[in-house]
Amino acid sequence: MSRRRVNSLVIVFSATWLCAAGCEYPQSRAKLESTERWNRARAEIKVKLASDQLATGHIDDAATEITSAFRLDPSNPELLMLQARVFLARGDLAAAERLLTNAQAEGERQAEIEYLLGIIQEQRLRWSAALGHYLRASDVDPREVAYLVAIVQVMLQLGQAEDALMLLESYEPQFGWMGAYHATRAECREQLKDWEGAASAWRRVADANDDPGTRERLAMALYRAGDESEAIRQFERLIADTETQPPAPLRLALAQCLLDEGQPTAAQDQIGFVLREDPRNVRALQLVARVFAQQGQFERARQTAERALRFAPDSVSALELAATLAFRTGDHDRALALAERITQVADSPVARQILTRLSAATPAAK
Repeated sequence: MSRRRVNSLVIVFSATWLCAAGCEYPQSRAKLESTERWNRARAEIKVKLASDQLATGHIDDAATEITSAFRLDPSNPELLMLQARVFLARGDLAAAERLLTNAQAEGERQAEIEYLLGIIQEQRLRWSAALGHYLRASDVDPREVAYLVAIVQVMLQLGQAEDALMLLESYEPQFGWMGAYHATRAECREQLKDWEGAASAWRRVADANDDPGTRERLAMALYRAGDESEAIRQFERLIADTETQPPAPLRLALAQCLLDEGQPTAAQDQIGFVLREDPRNVRALQLVARVFAQQGQFERARQTAERALRFAPDSVSALELAATLAFRTGDHDRALALAERITQVADSPVARQILTRLSAATPAAK
């Protein structure tokens, strides 16, 4: 082969190789970018799965998804917050605090970090410190209702119900359409013993989200507001809608309403369900005693009250009921002994009345 021919072949080969090398670089880069996009998409799915797992209490499953997502896309901004929430759910407050404090120094997502730091302080029962974090979170992002709710609930823990309600209601134009706003308002009204206001607020929540917990709070507020008939309707609906055995407090709350409405037989039916499961339930025994008293069976009522007292000898309410029925059935010595026991542990109008009536009757007896 001639030198000229060889040189031509070398030139052609070199040109071909350079072209191939030049084309391969963009192709490799495109492949890398495609892989990164795919990993980010997979990480987003795992972040969503982790969030759902946390919401349903599957903490270990959430942690597994977070680890996988971090391998795929360590820059995902949701991962740090989710990891902090996993630490919180596991009760590892120190780890959560370290993670959040380090992130705070980097200037990331300040509002949510302050909020989670507030939760940490709240779990440590450091209410003032928690309030400070929640206030800073709300300052950073005043559009987030969760931060306002957290502020108000801590104020309630600190006994600042009136100020909490005033603050909450100042945000009504912004958040008044939300169930979380009215549920928090109801809790403020409850602490202030404004049961009509609490019932009104719980009804607003129930109209938007008819869950059993909300309806139970509504029913209790209605009962305490004196609307026993509507409270009975709500309690009966709750019990009818419960797929499993309704909890004892629900049946006993209904029984209390029925007694106050003068329906002792219907009340006794509800109490019976509870006593069959727990014959020593003190609250149920006290209500049965009231049923017997309402039916005029005072001696039977007294015996039942004494039985309740045996199971809860330090209960002021059990002592008061037993003392009242002892006095009603003419056992004044027992009534006196019980009333004096009550005065040693509590300032009880019931005990004072019994002692006053007994002392007034003593001169007449002489």
